[in-house]
Amino acid sequence: MNKPAAESKHLQLLYAGSFLGNFDRIVITPLLLPAAKGLHVSVASVTVALTAYLLLFGIMQPVHGLISDVFGRVRVMRFALLGMCVADVLSGLAPNLGLLILGRALAGASAAALLPVMVAYVGDRLPFERRQRTVASLLAAGAVGTAGATVVAGVFTHLWSWRAAILLVAVCAPVLAVAFGRMPEAHSAAPAGMSVGERLATVFRIGWFRFLVVFAVFEGAAMLGFFNFFNAALQVGGHSIVDAGLVTGSYGLAAVAGGLAVRTLGERVSAATHFGVGGALLCAGYLVCVPAQSMATVLAGSVLSGLAFALVQSIVQTWGTQVAPPQVRGIATSLVASAVYTGAALSTFLVSGLADEKHFGPLFAIAAAVTLPVALIGPVARARFATTLAQQQRAGTAGAAAPLPAERNRG
Repeated sequence: MNKPAAESKHLQLLYAGSFLGNFDRIVITPLLLPAAKGLHVSVASVTVALTAYLLLFGIMQPVHGLISDVFGRVRVMRFALLGMCVADVLSGLAPNLGLLILGRALAGASAAALLPVMVAYVGDRLPFERRQRTVASLLAAGAVGTAGATVVAGVFTHLWSWRAAILLVAVCAPVLAVAFGRMPEAHSAAPAGMSVGERLATVFRIGWFRFLVVFAVFEGAAMLGFFNFFNAALQVGGHSIVDAGLVTGSYGLAAVAGGLAVRTLGERVSAATHFGVGGALLCAGYLVCVPAQSMATVLAGSVLSGLAFALVQSIVQTWGTQVAPPQVRGIATSLVASAVYTGAALSTFLVSGLADEKHFGPLFAIAAAVTLPVALIGPVARARFATTLAQQQRAGTAGAAAPLPAERNRG
């Protein structure tokens, strides 16, 4: 097999991993009400399983990033897929809430390896001019997984049980782990004698990295936290889990469309502009659902959120690969991703009481309020970062975070 064909096959495997990882992350979202009924607990209690997944998903990403810098990206991703299998068997067969929460937490801890290590793998193997397009495709594949999870969970629950969709992941994960074994390893090993503390110090000495980690907490809350309640809002309003899944599944289709726009316009439109448009769309998506959570408003909210995800999230992830040198790229990208999903976990936890009380209007109003400053600050920060890179180019500076030539003039 020639090199371009082999590379295409490897990217397809990464896309499959992104699909399955997002399927696993979202699959509990449409199951909040059915699982609560099946386990005879409140919706807020089952929401803890979602929060536990997102929290461990965020916390464990730096750990996986550190390990992948030393032992290799592919090896870490394969072990993560096997861990997802075990955790989803526990979740799918859980006889009580405690084991469901434990299973989802372990699934989150395992799946945490996929996205940041995939992004680092792309950063290791592809030149910058191809990275954002590839990361956008990774996120688009994940968005399809998001859509698939909502639809499949609804259909499987209607036909069999709320547990069936979770167990489906447990079957697919080890198959994909075997397929990943065909991928070539790619990582920049940490210098001999460089401790974990020294590697962390390396990335935190970079001013833009410090900003990005803090900003990513709020961006993650806005982008990946509150939209999880779109599906529950429809079910509480009397719509079936299948109908709710079909409506909120539009999120994934919109994200794919947004990903195509990123690939088409990426070289002609600045990243700051992408961020600004995406932030505005996300804010509008939440606002439209404040007065009422009908099929039409949630459909609009899902579509706008999906478009926003494609426009913004690839920028945040790619940003992490730009501010860090190759030998610590894994820990850098994973810390950014960790911040994103920690923010998502906090947001779901903090508004779970409103969901339990069926107060979805105030919930989405809070979502819009959190999104607004993200939508305003993000584009400005990204534009200033581009200016900093241009100044480095003119001054001929170099250093740990110095960008590659192709990276320097992208806004």
